[in-house]
Amino acid sequence: MKGKAILNAFLIFLFILGSVTISTAAAVISVDSNGGGNYISIQEAVNNAQEGDTILVNPGIYKENVKVEKKVSILANSSSEAPGKRIYVLGTVLDEEVFYVNSSNVTIDGFFISGVSSGGDKYEVGIYLEGVENCSLSNNALIMNDVGISLTGAKENYLVNNLVSLGYQGIALENSEDNTLLGNLMLTNDMGILLYNSANNTLMNNTADSNTKGVSLEASDMNALTSNTISKNEYGIFTLKSKSNVLFNNSLYLNGVGAYFNDSSDNTVYMNDFVNYINAEDEGTNFWNTSSTGNYWDKYSGDDANGDRIGDTPYVINETTGSKDYMPLMNETSSYEVSENESEVDGNETFVTN
Repeated sequence: MKGKAILNAFLIFLFILGSVTISTAAAVISVDSNGGGNYISIQEAVNNAQEGDTILVNPGIYKENVKVEKKVSILANSSSEAPGKRIYVLGTVLDEEVFYVNSSNVTIDGFFISGVSSGGDKYEVGIYLEGVENCSLSNNALIMNDVGISLTGAKENYLVNNLVSLGYQGIALENSEDNTLLGNLMLTNDMGILLYNSANNTLMNNTADSNTKGVSLEASDMNALTSNTISKNEYGIFTLKSKSNVLFNNSLYLNGVGAYFNDSSDNTVYMNDFVNYINAEDEGTNFWNTSSTGNYWDKYSGDDANGDRIGDTPYVINETTGSKDYMPLMNETSSYEVSENESEVDGNETFVTN
């Protein structure tokens, strides 16, 4: 009996031991290019980090290409925009990603990033997410990369408050879904934001300014473009073979063509402001209003006899295809202001910039 009691006690001990989860607190690792941290390079810190660790990078210039293959947070350890307090990550390998990420749950926040491009067939990328989920890229400035941020086969990632400028593509999504792009600034790229074969992504409060194409949807369906400011591009929103996207409450100003639909149908466009050289071209069959509201068109010349702020006659976009806004708004939905250098000329409601 005594031996049986000991055996039972031992089994209970093993059960309790197996039920206890031993947790290891995530570590904070410091990186300083001048030797004042745990490591002098970001890659060294990543290599030695454990899953869930945070890597704080002190101000300085880091000349390296970084591969991230584990769940870590890589954070700039500075809140200052002063040049001496910035954290620069400059790629050194030709046509390689400055940050290559193939692990989910990675955060990269607060860096100035630029790579090395040969000008060849392969694009150099500032931050490349491949096949990952739930990554967060925020508050980064990506300047003079072929592609600023690229996602391939990625879902449910968050790109927030990044600046991408002087590249071929600002932010590019390919075969990616359910990602959120919020508050990013695309400035002076060929394409500001490109979605290719990508669905169910949300683009909200982004600014695309002075690009060739502000936002381009190619073979991409069921995406939502909401409250974006798209101005001074050759094409504000460009769609090709894309359907069932929703364009709501966007401000399209001073573009060569505000919105262009090529071989694209069943997209819904409403509550947007159109003040452009050519407001819209529709070569498909799309919906330019809901049952109660349409868009504001600066070139609309109809009346509002009953004062309901809806024009009495449709705004014609393409007479041949029958594309019309049947509920044109009489007042702009935003408070965008045109500067002295962006003024009307000759009474034709055409805008020019100096």
